[in-house]
Amino acid sequence: MKQFFLNIFHRKVPRAVDQEYHDIMMAYSSYYQMLDSSLQGKFRLRLYRLLNTLAFGSMQIPNITREMRVVIGSAIIKITLGLENYIPTKFTNVVVLPRRYMYPGFGEPFLGHTDHNTNTIFFSWEDVQHGYLVPDDAVNVALHEMAHVLEAENGFHEIFTNFFNRFDWVKWAALAAQKMEIIRKGENNFLKNYGGHNMMEMFAVCIEAFFEQPIAFRTYLPEIYATMVDLLKQDPAFMVEQTQS
Repeated sequence: MKQFFLNIFHRKVPRAVDQEYHDIMMAYSSYYQMLDSSLQGKFRLRLYRLLNTLAFGSMQIPNITREMRVVIGSAIIKITLGLENYIPTKFTNVVVLPRRYMYPGFGEPFLGHTDHNTNTIFFSWEDVQHGYLVPDDAVNVALHEMAHVLEAENGFHEIFTNFFNRFDWVKWAALAAQKMEIIRKGENNFLKNYGGHNMMEMFAVCIEAFFEQPIAFRTYLPEIYATMVDLLKQDPAFMVEQTQS
């Protein structure tokens, strides 16, 4: 329902804001650069609507800049650009920290995480930036955590909250479960081994590879890649090939 009213009240992006969004995305996102002008406009409008629903905060950064908001929020728009729904209704709190941080009970610093108890997404800004400025290593904490958000929200049964077609999700999940077992057996040749932890991490790892290494993903795991195309209604490998031709 929130998305419905946003579509009514935010029909276009203010011109100055729209130009700033464009400049930021051109600086950070090779994906955005590949879109034609019409899709870039759709991307910016969706981003504007999304950012009007997210609450950003930080105890360590005195000013959350528009650049931070745009780059972090763009991860959701990127994943959902081919879908009808794109605005979370539950996970709407975003905390930005300057760099990797420690979390109670864990020995390694975090790049980001999603807290399901407080519906809050945490990010290391340093690592968010690195994820975009190195666009082909399949390590993008913004994509990774937003994949967790969308998967969690997709599980709700309330109207207007689902993102993915359930049939498409089941097809992806069946193949992903097989791949997860291959990773656990130590026989993996593509996708990060972290995907072997559970299906949530498998989905996040697939999202990172789908957007950052799409041609390799399609080459090594064509069946899983095809289910991702069906699930997200877009094909980054085709986009890359069209750009290169």
